[in-house]
Amino acid sequence: MKKLLSIVLVIFMVLSFASCSNKQSENVDAKKAEEPANVEEVNETPREERVLRMDGSNLGYPSIYTSSPKGRGYLLVSFTFDTLVWKDETGTIPLLAKEWKVSDDNKTYTFYLNDNVKFTDGQPLNAEDVKFSFDYLKEHPYQWVTVDPVETVTVIDETTVEIVLKDIFVPFLTDVAGNVPIMPKHIWENVDEPEKFNTTEAVVGSGPLILESYDKESGIYIFNANKDYFLGEVQIDKLIMSSIENTKEALMADEIDVAANIKYGEAMKLKEENSKYKVIEGPGLWVGRMYFNFGVEELNIKEVRQAMYYAINRDELVEKARKGAADPGNPGHIHPTSEWYSSDVKEYDYDVNEAKALLESVNITDSNDDGIVEYNGNELVYEFIVPEEYVPVAELLKKYFEDIGISIEVKAMDQNSVASLIKEGKFTLAFNGHGSFGGDPVLLKGFVSEETQASTPQVTTQGGQSWYNKEFNETFNQQLVELDKNARYESVAKLQKIIAEELPTLTLYYNKTCSAYNLEVFDGWFYTKDGVALAVPTIHNKLAFVRGQWNK
Repeated sequence: MKKLLSIVLVIFMVLSFASCSNKQSENVDAKKAEEPANVEEVNETPREERVLRMDGSNLGYPSIYTSSPKGRGYLLVSFTFDTLVWKDETGTIPLLAKEWKVSDDNKTYTFYLNDNVKFTDGQPLNAEDVKFSFDYLKEHPYQWVTVDPVETVTVIDETTVEIVLKDIFVPFLTDVAGNVPIMPKHIWENVDEPEKFNTTEAVVGSGPLILESYDKESGIYIFNANKDYFLGEVQIDKLIMSSIENTKEALMADEIDVAANIKYGEAMKLKEENSKYKVIEGPGLWVGRMYFNFGVEELNIKEVRQAMYYAINRDELVEKARKGAADPGNPGHIHPTSEWYSSDVKEYDYDVNEAKALLESVNITDSNDDGIVEYNGNELVYEFIVPEEYVPVAELLKKYFEDIGISIEVKAMDQNSVASLIKEGKFTLAFNGHGSFGGDPVLLKGFVSEETQASTPQVTTQGGQSWYNKEFNETFNQQLVELDKNARYESVAKLQKIIAEELPTLTLYYNKTCSAYNLEVFDGWFYTKDGVALAVPTIHNKLAFVRGQWNK
């Protein structure tokens, strides 16, 4: 009996131990499940996707020949395509070229490329691609930059390329080498009609971003980070750009993280009200100006143009029509903050009597007392085309001109139509504005009426019969090859003096530039010295995606 009880007791103890062990195991497993993962496991946990949202515009498919000819169209291209050199807040810096040298005669540039650059399809970027890109742009002119100053491009070895210029061209680095997008030869060598090339291959570049999608109707762009970007890790995973009607409201509602196109007054108010948002101001590289059609006889008389400039109260114009978001224009055209600015020019302080006297000096008078002056029997009555958003500017100009007997009929239309009519010369008087108005004085090419090797975007040019001044043309071309900066400055000062005397355009004001963004999401935006690429006044510099800091 005792033996039987002992056996039962042993079986009970074994079962109890087993039960206890199972419970302990379950408890341990449960405890493990409650405990945080070890450090190594935490690091392996995927982080939240870094999605940056910013305002933008519908600028077409963001490839080289299909995006808008405007500066912001080029900036989209720059997100996916790199250039030999680039600019940051300090000026020109290396990009694809890690270094370069210039020959003693200043006509030959030798660029040494970084070794580890790849296009986003995985193919290496080398000197053959650089040569191909310059040659391709020569055969297929690109509206943003011309390679006319270039004579030849020669591949020295896989990472060395030599560019020989036809003549000395002082702004070559900033205006040509810093703007020619380097394209993959293995893709573009088979493209005969680049303006129709809008496939996924058309956006294969070496830049920090890769296009995921573009919605043609809504204008929404989605870019992903180039994980293999040669300059380093891109600090965002995804960029979404979309058209926003009220950028301040969208920013404060957390619908976007960056408001690059915020109105100046709203930005200043936001700066005062909320420290969550950072507001930065940039250079005034956008100019609002009045265009003349020189096919109209009396508009070729400089005293008429001078009279119109005297009649405009530019201080009042920027206060009333631009709400203080601009600085008054300078008769010499170049912005007063530019290192090339000269104050030694003819001034036109607001003076209605002086304006009337100038008109009378060229026999433009009001012979029938109807309030409108005549020239050769014809009343000075003109159509004045203007983009819709600048009607307040045009209405104030209308008042100023009425005071001296010149009648204008304001005709508002969309900005693209105004730009096209100016470019085609199909206008009498027009108002428009543009960026690409900073940095090298090559920007004055817009006033040259003869062939020149200078490179500026077509948006600054004017069609039809243009203003002609032989001395200006000669001086402009001389300063392009002047290596001595002081001597070049004197030439550029002379150009400003001629502009102020002749007034081929009326420089009315320079827009103040600003942007606002949410510091708690991303920081590191900056304004580029002399503007991005060809003086585009924006914070859309792609280097911010690499140098910036994700804070969310």
